[in-house]
Amino acid sequence: MKANNLISYNIILLLLLFQMILPLIWLAVLVAVLALYFRRVYSSFNREGIKHFKPVPLLGNLGSLLLRKEHFCDHIINLYKSFPEERFVGRYEFLKQVIVVRDLELIKKMTVKDFEHFLDHQSMFDTGDSYFSRNLFALRGQEWKDMRSTLSPAFTSSKMRLMLPFMVEVGNQMMQMLHQKIRESKNGTITIDCKDLTTRYANDVIATCAFGLKVDSQTDKTNSFYMLGKESSDFGIRKLLTFLIASSSPALAKLLKLDFLSEESKKGFKKIVLDTMQNREMKDIIRPDMIHLLMEAKKGRLTHEEDKTNDVAAGFATVQESAVGKKMTDRVWTDDDLVAQAVLFFIAGFETVSTGMVFLLYELAVNSDIQERLAQEIRETDAKNGGKFDFNSIQNMVYMDMVVSEALRLWPPAVTLDRICTKDYNMGKPNPKSEKDFILRKGTGVWIPAYAFHRDPQYFPNPDKFDPERFSEENKHTINPFAYMPFGVGPRNCIGSRFALCEIKVMVYQILKEMVLSPSETTCIPAKFSKESFSMRLDGGHWLKFSPRY
Repeated sequence: MKANNLISYNIILLLLLFQMILPLIWLAVLVAVLALYFRRVYSSFNREGIKHFKPVPLLGNLGSLLLRKEHFCDHIINLYKSFPEERFVGRYEFLKQVIVVRDLELIKKMTVKDFEHFLDHQSMFDTGDSYFSRNLFALRGQEWKDMRSTLSPAFTSSKMRLMLPFMVEVGNQMMQMLHQKIRESKNGTITIDCKDLTTRYANDVIATCAFGLKVDSQTDKTNSFYMLGKESSDFGIRKLLTFLIASSSPALAKLLKLDFLSEESKKGFKKIVLDTMQNREMKDIIRPDMIHLLMEAKKGRLTHEEDKTNDVAAGFATVQESAVGKKMTDRVWTDDDLVAQAVLFFIAGFETVSTGMVFLLYELAVNSDIQERLAQEIRETDAKNGGKFDFNSIQNMVYMDMVVSEALRLWPPAVTLDRICTKDYNMGKPNPKSEKDFILRKGTGVWIPAYAFHRDPQYFPNPDKFDPERFSEENKHTINPFAYMPFGVGPRNCIGSRFALCEIKVMVYQILKEMVLSPSETTCIPAKFSKESFSMRLDGGHWLKFSPRY
């Protein structure tokens, strides 16, 4: 009996021990399976002979960004410089592969000659109720071609000529605010957070030029339109994670119903656009702004006209419309499609244009000789035109264009340009020593590192120096046009380049005509990006000193 009890006791102990060990066994099996899976996923570039940084399981090459050990711009520069012999390199976003192209001839071939293979941008929010899935940037294939054709007549120099007075009016509001603050100061100077200044200026320009609204965000700090834009454009950690999930796994983003805009913001934008359209229809109001152009587009009245203004004078950075945008289309667009375009104009104008502005102001402040030369050109232009300020005043300022072009080279708001391979594509050998060509598979993402090309001494000698002379009449012909891409490259370039350049030049004209910019005690010199922000922000902020010019 005792022997039987002992056997039973031992069996019970073994069963208990097995129950305790079983989860550990399953855990070990799971770890082994995951390890094999990650090894298989993260060895794909090795199998193809494509150089890349060593990935971290699950995070891929995003670890340093998510942990805020490295700014995105520095990350791109490091990747670009680490493999100088490669025509293209690899990058992992979580588990997804991305090819980063380093060879300009290959970029030219992919974005122009073989454009149809790279027609689309990366898909993010493929849900019917997201305005980010219906705007010009996100549309794909024939839909994108039709929308580009529909909207391109709205962005000619002749249309910008009509919108310039609205920009000047916004600039006047800004200058009144600056003078008021200076009068209230004790020493006749003020220190301004220029990111706040340029964002509010860009907000008000978009409000008047796109939505037909008059707001003064410089004095009315919390007006509803500005707060709507701030909420929509704020790229904090939540939106960073949303972006990364949406770009690396659109299906998951769709399942989770992720979107950049809150439901309240979407309703706000829709109400503004549709109410404005309805009011103009009822009262037969015609105002030469973006809402009017969208209304004309919906009715099929926007026509492709020969731009009588000299497009070369629009600026060195201006991109030209391709044959895609010049074709006629009779596609009918819904109200939501039009609202989506208005949202895109707003986001682009609110964030990217203000970024271009704030870094231009920074360079003018820390390069006083360049600032004074530009201020002199502004004084001469003002005197020549009897104080009249119009589109021709801006277009004919040679040094202004040189300065703006150089600012967009050194600080391009679009750090990288993205494309999606729409059909399998032979990219050739990764480097001269490779034994086989690399076939880029349909659906794989491609990055063009504009920020890195702009700072490559091979294309721009002494690239970290702010030197507008690169774009002088004597020197600009030496620039490889495919190495300079602040507004993109190929037919899928930025449709709003003329608008952005005009807006930036108007702001600088008005500020330097009346103000002297200089560094403050808190100005970040030399320039260094804040790792706390995914966007282009200087460490400590964008603080500059303003004082009256006379």
